[in-house]
Amino acid sequence: MGLLKTSGIIIKQINYGEADKILTIFTKDYGKLQALAKGARRTNNRFLSSTQLFCYSNFIFFQGKSMIYVNTAELRESFYNLRKDLRDFTYASYIIELINAALEENQKEEKYFFLLLHTLNHMTYSKHLDLDLIKLAFQIKLMALSGYAPHLKNCVSCGGEIDHSIKFSNENGGILCSKCFNEDFYGKKITREGVDIISYILYNPLSALSKLEVNTSLLRQLNNIMEAYVCKYLEKSFHTLDFLEIMDSN
Repeated sequence: MGLLKTSGIIIKQINYGEADKILTIFTKDYGKLQALAKGARRTNNRFLSSTQLFCYSNFIFFQGKSMIYVNTAELRESFYNLRKDLRDFTYASYIIELINAALEENQKEEKYFFLLLHTLNHMTYSKHLDLDLIKLAFQIKLMALSGYAPHLKNCVSCGGEIDHSIKFSNENGGILCSKCFNEDFYGKKITREGVDIISYILYNPLSALSKLEVNTSLLRQLNNIMEAYVCKYLEKSFHTLDFLEIMDSN
């Protein structure tokens, strides 16, 4: 393997030994990989600032006998604000938990990489945007990149036009008209406005989120729908979702 030079985002960290860290890093050029950062937990260590959770850094790695080691790490963006506020930290933690679940190791996934980078950037600096809206957008776009973009143009079952009564079906991967409700007993009701919002997010960049106005109740409903959709197709439950629900209920 030799030396690898790339940029990457820290999406998981595990303390190892007395002062080391095992990092899961989503890199631009090599996909997701694990690397050992020796001494990274010491206050005077050269890796301290560049190997925190969410940090975007330039890395040089080298392959040891049994694992990859961080040789150098130069911080590009710390996304520090995401770590100093509990609510921001929890939302960002959910985002990286999703990306970690969606990716296999050692596979270059540049579109996923820039989706994550832009999402963390909006969470940090686009203070006019609701975190729940950014979270909703990330879930929709992640599913689309993974090959599970929801079918929204017409009824996913019969192909007919959608009337005023609509359900979103996880099992069928899209919306159902009233005639096909029995196709998925557990389908969740969704409004025409809700379908239009998901469609808008699906086909527009994250930078276009500022043009959306979504009331709190509808935003919560759409997030509940997409959370269940994500969990089904990634075949995983996410602990940060439980914590977000507790925070929202207080």
